[in-house]
Amino acid sequence: MVAVRLRLSRAALAACAAWLIAAAGCAGSPPADDGYAALLGELGAAPRPFIEAGGATVRAFVIGDPRASRRVVFIHGWSGSGAEFVETALRLARARPDVLCFCVDLPGSGSSDKPADAPYDVPYFRAVIAEAVDAAATYGLDGLRSDDVTLVGHSLGGHLSVAYAASSGARIARLALVSPAGWPGEVGAIQAWASKNEFALSAIPRLYTEGSYLLGHRLMMVFGQSSYSEAVPRYTGRFLDTDEGRAALEKVTRNALETDCIDDELALIGAPVLLVWGRNDAVLPFSYSEKFLSRLPAGAEFAAIDRCGHLPQCERPDELAALLAAFVGD
Repeated sequence: MVAVRLRLSRAALAACAAWLIAAAGCAGSPPADDGYAALLGELGAAPRPFIEAGGATVRAFVIGDPRASRRVVFIHGWSGSGAEFVETALRLARARPDVLCFCVDLPGSGSSDKPADAPYDVPYFRAVIAEAVDAAATYGLDGLRSDDVTLVGHSLGGHLSVAYAASSGARIARLALVSPAGWPGEVGAIQAWASKNEFALSAIPRLYTEGSYLLGHRLMMVFGQSSYSEAVPRYTGRFLDTDEGRAALEKVTRNALETDCIDDELALIGAPVLLVWGRNDAVLPFSYSEKFLSRLPAGAEFAAIDRCGHLPQCERPDELAALLAAFVGD
């Protein structure tokens, strides 16, 4: 009975941590102070304009040799940013000089624009991902196109990546899903209720600051029994408490979370798939990996990461980079 109470307590607290993170709205342009430059130095990379899509200038951290023959596009999750993948991308590019990485700040997140009239629903983000994949395939190649693009999606970004990969126009060589969302009920009762409750949707985002965003990540580290650089949540958290950030967050939560679930789309994916999950994930439970594997195409690879919570790309970048280095092939 004690163990059951402990699990319930952790689940409830993890839900609170996730909402702290989710409440971090982001401004559309970087702050112009010296602290921001120092923060980018800590991250080891800086975002740059990447594509115009969905009515937004979409920025990305571009890491690796622009002439590399293989490309990897990283799509972050709910209220995250491309900064989450920088450590993984740096390691991957060092291990595989033939790989160029794009850590995308989706519209409404990170340093990318947050257009007020964007729907921020699954079809919207699917179209943005299509543009990102096409741009990555031609980036730096002087009119040529790489046919070797791997798409990596985490959490809600995994949901969105499946929506793209299962579509008829998908142009990727591989798909990696890291603790993906999109299975009905996967986020848990508290978050599912909050994502549909009008009071929660309008009130919760107004309660948080850069400090509460950082606190949410610290709680995630506790639940995952791991640690990582606070430069990542500080990057995302700097763009807090703006009208456009709150509006974008509310729309993403209302229109993309727990909608258009992908359990029936998994079998439609035509590319090889790698599924990665942290065993200590307190946001999207590790047990859901079995559900995903039951619907993914035959031959899908699976890797469980020990002592890791919901953010393998931050908590265990060495392990995730090694998995991806092997997955992209020789």
